[in-house]
Amino acid sequence: MKELVLFDKTQNSILGNVRSDGDMLSLTDLWKAANSPNKKDPSTWQRRESTIELIDTVCNFLNTPKMGVLKSKRGKSDGGTWAHKNLALAYAKWLDPKLHILINEVFFQRIEEEKNPDLIADRYIKAYKKRGKDEKWIQERFEGKVVRNTFTSTLAKHGVKHDGFRQCTNAIYSPLFGGKTDVIRQKKNLPEKANIRDNLSRLELMSVKFAEELASENIKNNNLQGNNECAKASFIASNAVKDCVLKSRQKINQTI
Repeated sequence: MKELVLFDKTQNSILGNVRSDGDMLSLTDLWKAANSPNKKDPSTWQRRESTIELIDTVCNFLNTPKMGVLKSKRGKSDGGTWAHKNLALAYAKWLDPKLHILINEVFFQRIEEEKNPDLIADRYIKAYKKRGKDEKWIQERFEGKVVRNTFTSTLAKHGVKHDGFRQCTNAIYSPLFGGKTDVIRQKKNLPEKANIRDNLSRLELMSVKFAEELASENIKNNNLQGNNECAKASFIASNAVKDCVLKSRQKINQTI
């Protein structure tokens, strides 16, 4: 599963992230990106006569049943209403013409990035620099993304399922920041949609990266299995990094 970032160039701001899975996009995320307008939620759109006709047309064109182009899912990571990209574009246009243009732009961008993966890094670097991030911070953020992918992949291979991924992430955060994601958002005064790691300092990013790397190593070396064992390993790794940072700070203060 990936996330498409909807960036409004006219306002120089991020409208929101839209989850994508292959050719399927989250209509729920599109609705939220449009500020959740009344009577324009995905279920209302599905009941429109023109939508019903469009769904039939897409199904016939792709030679697939309705479930192949439109489905509802439960769960915190992939919950909501999902639709084929052709339907998602139509829904975006019904919600807001500007949103429709942004979605189209993201699709074309993704096609170009699949041809040339370096464009992905270029896009993120430009976006981060616009937000005032320096090159060292950006490098740390990219390295952290690689380690994060390895961490979540390791968790999946060792039997972590459903809410276990969030459990392990919070186990990484708690020792370093004194609480789970909601505590971090409160301390840093972040809105609900804001990406926590995009708002961490370089030292905080390094600490999270090392904690996830140590946790991955421990889980693999000891063949730990399941949500609880992997969450415990994540907490232990994070606690070790926290202690290391505190001891280093104490030594520095003693020499001043």
